[in-house]
Amino acid sequence: MTSSRKRAIDSTSDDRPNKRPRTDFERNMANHSATDETPGARDETSAQQGAEPAIASQHEVQQVQRAQRSDDTATAGPSKPGHTIRKLVPPRPFPTVPASVSATGPRSAHTEGKNYICITRKTQLGAYLRRCKDVVMKDGYKSLHLSAMGAAIPHLMQLSLSLPGILPYALEEIRTEVLTGTVQVQDEIIPDDEDEDITYQVRGKSTVSVVITIGDGVDEGSGRGRTRNKGKQAQSTVAVAGGNTGAGRTANRKGKQATAAARTSATNQAMDLS
Repeated sequence: MTSSRKRAIDSTSDDRPNKRPRTDFERNMANHSATDETPGARDETSAQQGAEPAIASQHEVQQVQRAQRSDDTATAGPSKPGHTIRKLVPPRPFPTVPASVSATGPRSAHTEGKNYICITRKTQLGAYLRRCKDVVMKDGYKSLHLSAMGAAIPHLMQLSLSLPGILPYALEEIRTEVLTGTVQVQDEIIPDDEDEDITYQVRGKSTVSVVITIGDGVDEGSGRGRTRNKGKQAQSTVAVAGGNTGAGRTANRKGKQATAAARTSATNQAMDLS
């Protein structure tokens, strides 16, 4: 800046009323602030200017991704399985009725196999406790075979832990054996299209078997054996008392023969009269 220009600026600034004249330092600072910025301000301004395009570009990318997702959803539509899965009945660990008992008879006549119980969630814990206690106390079994599968396993664990406390035996006489395994079950896949065939899929389910043994584990007697023993005991009691065990059967046989003879004679007389 030339000296003539400085004098012109000083003259214009000094003409203002009630204002002190500015010094050279103040003039230089005013000119510097008007023309240049501080380095920190320039850095902040450049950073803001660089961040704005980055934010704008990210926002545009998100909008494009959302549009693509909506297009894919509209094109594909809701996904449906296209088939129905029906779970088949899993195999039992032991038969419902023992082979030595007729399966067509009433349930009350089944005296064998009461100590083999399948545990389900539908039956409450108290019902299983009463059933197991009756099997041990009334039927004379010294071993219980309990089995459960899948979600019924916790129910079986509660039962096996609760049984020793209600049985009238010492805890030292009761032994519990736990066996784990896996059983293969089948599912029937029924397609929605009637022209397609039904297929099957195999999956595994966990199983737990608990065997509770009391003492030596030998049953006191079960089923038909007890009934036959009762008949033999009755015959032995009659024999000890001095009676004839076959007298009753002989009398019944003679009575039937006399009745048949009377019927025959009556029929012959009626034929003679006619």
